Amino acid sequence: MLTRAEVANPSIRSGVLTDMLVNEGMLRGEVRIPNTVSTLTLTADLRGGRVTGSFEINAPREGKSTTRVSWLLRQLKDAPDALRVESFALHQRGGKAELLRTVRENPSVLVAEPGKELKSFTVAYLGKMGSNRLAGRAGFIDSVMDAVLSSYEVIGQHLKDWSAAPPRLRQPDEVEVEMDISSDLPSAALSSQDDEVEVTGEAPEWVTAD
Repeated sequence: MLTRAEVANPSIRSGVLTDMLVNEGMLRGEVRIPNTVSTLTLTADLRGGRVTGSFEINAPREGKSTTRVSWLLRQLKDAPDALRVESFALHQRGGKAELLRTVRENPSVLVAEPGKELKSFTVAYLGKMGSNRLAGRAGFIDSVMDAVLSSYEVIGQHLKDWSAAPPRLRQPDEVEVEMDISSDLPSAALSSQDDEVEVTGEAPEWVTAD
């Protein structure tokens, strides 16, 4: 993923990466993969010797915070325990991160404040960065490519955006009909389908008294 300016002038991108490397000791970029929940963010931490590949996903817009965490865990049921999961709440700076192993044992560890509504998650694969300049298993380029493939394999291809369930059609025995004799609306009761009878102060002829 490049900006229009970086596409038009590649030296701009080189300058951004140089500043990032000098000031943060990292190299960072994004890769767009069709139909995934977000772009794949790749970070090479040269000081820590680690390559990270992560995806972001919005949390469901309903349910308690722990319910939203459980929703994410169901999508990561086959993912390795070593993944890192970070949660972000509305109107709150920063997030709360734990390894997937810990979150599985206790989903509430991602809820920093019970009153805060979770808005999104970041799920990250953590790989070892190669230090060798040459190609090969210990090479930097191979470790980055491995992070791309592994991140998509264990995270990206499994995550799907949340969508609200359509309203359920109620069965006839679940519907309560209230009768209001003062209403001008016709009744839905079966008796309303009979011939109309004018109600007066006198009883109809077919009503007899013992």
